[in-house]
Amino acid sequence: MIIDAHVHVVDQGHWPAAWWDHVATTWAADEDGREPDMVRDRIEAGLIDPKGDRMVSDMNAAGIDWAVNLSWDWGPDYPAPASVDELETHAVRISARHPERIIPFAGIDPRRENAAERLEQWIKEDGIRGLKLYPPCGWWPEDERAMHLYEVCDRHGLPVLFHTGDPLPLLDGEYARPRHLRPVVETFPDLKVWIGHAGAHDGWNEAVEVAEASNTAKLELSVWLWDTSTHEDEVRLARLVAEARDRVGVERILFGTDHVSGSKERRPGFLKKVTDMFRRLPQTASEDEIAITEADMSLIMGVNAASDLGIPLAVAPRDAAF
Repeated sequence: MIIDAHVHVVDQGHWPAAWWDHVATTWAADEDGREPDMVRDRIEAGLIDPKGDRMVSDMNAAGIDWAVNLSWDWGPDYPAPASVDELETHAVRISARHPERIIPFAGIDPRRENAAERLEQWIKEDGIRGLKLYPPCGWWPEDERAMHLYEVCDRHGLPVLFHTGDPLPLLDGEYARPRHLRPVVETFPDLKVWIGHAGAHDGWNEAVEVAEASNTAKLELSVWLWDTSTHEDEVRLARLVAEARDRVGVERILFGTDHVSGSKERRPGFLKKVTDMFRRLPQTASEDEIAITEADMSLIMGVNAASDLGIPLAVAPRDAAF
């Protein structure tokens, strides 16, 4: 079984105007005579996958059984056309269209009014399976309002994935330092914390230290490999995987890609290329005299996430071995 613990299925209105302004300005600067308003309104069409069909097609090509779709609230400082409730509804609708393939995580900024109560309702009424949080939008993980969200997830036994490491432009990376999760895991030692991106790229050791301080926290490895990654990048990740296995246990490591299924957001074949790099980590590791077994990779590629998500291994939708 293979579970991608970090993907995004996006629709119109999910991202704020400030982001499109930034992207348009950046793109326009790449070509003489091009102004931001020439490209701004055309960018979003390449990001969206309204029904999730493109995501499932990409998953099929890559041999991925399940994907965790992370709904993302930019928060009150970066208002988007779609409300946080509309984002949650979209995540649920995508999963209803693709049952047993796409798993819905909600996203809500803890500064939102009645955030914990809304999350509770989504879990009970809509079947939300976890929470995605993005501190670089302007809040600290130890914020008391955020603690109420963790309490809800802890009580329901659901994972909380935090973005850590390099944030998108416009956002403050200090909020995303993995060390700021330490008060979270000390307060909720059994909370199923997923350390998104495992601090990529200069926060790795902080991320592992947070995992060491928790009974359950897992290191999610998206963005450590990209479709443009070199063999040296693969060897580096093999070393990190071996280190994490030795420090916190292989059962604390998750496969993820950060795939976005819009037609122009990732290059063709992105998901398969990245997945294949992970699959061959045992062989890559052996070239550097590192021991990573196929059994290790079976846990990393799917079994560990299945455990946190309550997916019985016997119900894999396809007979897809690691």
